[in-house]
Amino acid sequence: MTQNRQPRQRKASLRWPGRPLVFNIRTKIILPYLILTLIVAIIGTYVVTRLVAASLDERLTNHLLETGRVVSDTLASQEAHHTSVARQVAFTQGVAEALAASDQEGVATPALRAIADKSIQTFAVVDAQGRQVLHVLRSAEGHFEDVSDQADASTVQMVQQLLAAGDLATQPRQGIGIHPVDGRYYYFTAGPVRLEERMVGVLIIGTSLDTLLPQWKDISLANIIVYLDGGRAVASTFAPTGPPQEGGSPLDALAIAPTLYEECLLNTEVTIGENFQVNNRWYRIARGPLQVGGAKLGVFAVVLPSHFIIEAGATSRDTYALLFAAATACVILVGYIVSRRITSPLGRLVRVSQAVADGDLNRRTDIKSQDEIGVLAATFDGMTERLAERTRELERLLYEQKTSSSRMRAILSSIGDGVLLEDLEGNLVPQNTAAESMLADLAADFALAPLRETVTTGQDQLPDSTPWLVESRRLEVSNKVISVSAAAVHTDDGERLGNVIVLRDVTAEAEAERLKDAFITHVSHELRTPLTAIKGYSELLLVNASSNLDRQQIEFLETINHHTNNLVAMVEELLDFSEMEAGGRIGLQRRPIQFGDLVNEICVEWRPELEDKGLEFEVDIPSDLPLINADPRRMRWAVTSLIRNAWQYTPSGGRVTVRLSAHEDQVILDVADTGIGIPPKEQAKLFTRFYRVTQQRSGVRGFGLGLYVTKMIVEAHRGEIRVDSQEGKGSTFSILLRAQTE
Repeated sequence: MTQNRQPRQRKASLRWPGRPLVFNIRTKIILPYLILTLIVAIIGTYVVTRLVAASLDERLTNHLLETGRVVSDTLASQEAHHTSVARQVAFTQGVAEALAASDQEGVATPALRAIADKSIQTFAVVDAQGRQVLHVLRSAEGHFEDVSDQADASTVQMVQQLLAAGDLATQPRQGIGIHPVDGRYYYFTAGPVRLEERMVGVLIIGTSLDTLLPQWKDISLANIIVYLDGGRAVASTFAPTGPPQEGGSPLDALAIAPTLYEECLLNTEVTIGENFQVNNRWYRIARGPLQVGGAKLGVFAVVLPSHFIIEAGATSRDTYALLFAAATACVILVGYIVSRRITSPLGRLVRVSQAVADGDLNRRTDIKSQDEIGVLAATFDGMTERLAERTRELERLLYEQKTSSSRMRAILSSIGDGVLLEDLEGNLVPQNTAAESMLADLAADFALAPLRETVTTGQDQLPDSTPWLVESRRLEVSNKVISVSAAAVHTDDGERLGNVIVLRDVTAEAEAERLKDAFITHVSHELRTPLTAIKGYSELLLVNASSNLDRQQIEFLETINHHTNNLVAMVEELLDFSEMEAGGRIGLQRRPIQFGDLVNEICVEWRPELEDKGLEFEVDIPSDLPLINADPRRMRWAVTSLIRNAWQYTPSGGRVTVRLSAHEDQVILDVADTGIGIPPKEQAKLFTRFYRVTQQRSGVRGFGLGLYVTKMIVEAHRGEIRVDSQEGKGSTFSILLRAQTE
């Protein structure tokens, strides 16, 4: 059988035209890789730089706003300190009495002793008649000096307002002004002094802005400017922008327009102002009212440098550009190396395949690697090695084909299943005696149509495999049940010959299924009788003999009763399921009913069960619902099933709500719970028989028939059942029924 064969000469070469194959594949790999890398690098540099700049700008703005709030809070703290010191002095023993008598020495001695260790820089006392009794100013050495002959505090406006009011309930007054002795701006607080429910004088406490502003700067980490008198800068920690004008102050360069000053006074919050440049450095400013309680004393501003945003943006742009350039170079290098590792073995594989195609079956790739190319090369070498053997075997197979064909006919004749072949014209040709016998038993008019329907239905989906792997259809004729399977038949060249049909007598299997359904129905009926007795006697023992049983025995009886109830419910489900499966539909005895009354009765029956489990039970049933045409017994079963599910799958402490409503021509029942919920992927299978949700948290047992039977009942009433559930939050089952029309 073996012959020596010469390599055949091919008419056309398989060599790649034009450029070498290796270069073409490498270009196809590297070029898109390189372009994509450059695009990502450019976009990445731009986006990251913009994000850094935007982030820094936002941080600067937030810092300015927070700094403004800190300054406001610090001023409020300073006011609280002034008020505390004023109260301490006013309540110092002897001060109020001496002030009532205009005794300067009696006021000065205890008052100065009280403020000696306080951070107060000026202190004055005015009696009720408007005479200055004491006025001191702290020197640079920290000692108080009497300046009563240089400045009169009684002329201060807020002191005169307090004296004019003469009311102890008047709140302290605040202000910012120049002290006539040292010419500095001070923050003042003036408050009344009382003696036996009458005002005997006024205390004035002040702290220099030159002292407060550095403190605010240390706390807020920003420069501070204070504006008074329509926008004039009176104090600042910000360096002046240049030499002052002749006769002016260095702070004049920081002044703002009167309109802007009035606008800031009217604001209630700190607002971001403009950017400005000083000595080639950029700054950003935020302004707000300098306010204590309801009194607005002036305007303050906080200043932060913003040049770092521009510098950081430029630095980050250069840095990221360099990083992305380096990354791009690395990617190109890696891409080149990777392409070489891919294209080199591919080129070798192409050359060997061309040689094999020309008839040289001794060539091998000899590529040793563990990747896909190595597997491909090893497979190709193995294929080449086996190609010569299969070529020699081909003649032997042709010879054996005749023998195999005769054997196949013998096998088909000996099997018990009928095999038919339908040609392309639709003619059915029996292939064995079993098929001829089955067709002879079938009626002439019946035989062809169902068989052709089995074949022609979905011919495009018929697999090119053995027919017994195809899902079969059953045809029932007389006392026989025939299973019909079909598959497409093709030659080795792909030519379609027709369809093969397999006929199998499954009468025995169909009878077994019928007996199984009958057995389930019979066993369910037989189980219900002893279960009823067990349930009745266990409940009787619980009611009448509980006084003669200990706690453990009562728990045993309660466990028996609980599981008996579960078993009875499962048997009832089996009975209803068997009834529907046997008849194919539910027999209904419809009549007009008030659905609200039926639901209310069920809720009354179930309320003790839900409350015993610790569930909150809410029922909302309107009194003006329309009638529905329904079978009360079947509908009671459906509603009870939904409430039972809510009771079973809602943990203690949850809530179950039963709600009825009417919408257009429908009556809607909603049974909602706050139970464990149902995963979305399992909600579509809820209403199929014997299906239970695959979660074990509830510990509830059953056959998975409750919702299936409920759906059958609702659909038999031409209604609809829906479910809306979220896992871990609860479920809502809704039944929609048609209202009875008059």
